[in-house]
Amino acid sequence: MFKSPNMQFYGTGTIGEKGQIVIPAKARETLKINPGDEFIFFGHKSIIHIVKASELNSILDRMTQKFAKNMAGIKEKIKHARK
Repeated sequence: MFKSPNMQFYGTGTIGEKGQIVIPAKARETLKINPGDEFIFFGHKSIIHIVKASELNSILDRMTQKFAKNMAGIKEKIKHARK
């Protein structure tokens, strides 16, 4: 399930009546989560991903760079296969 060696388990939380989730203290400390920080929520089936809004641009930049690198490799393979 955890593919990244950097993945950590911080504990569990409960959703309150107003839909609020308490993030475990260890996670808040380690990830430098502070009161007032904004988050973006993504979902897929039963999984929710929570990303600090301030980190989203750098995450998207890294994903774009990896995608471009992979596409360059694929294009090169296609080019050589056509010869």
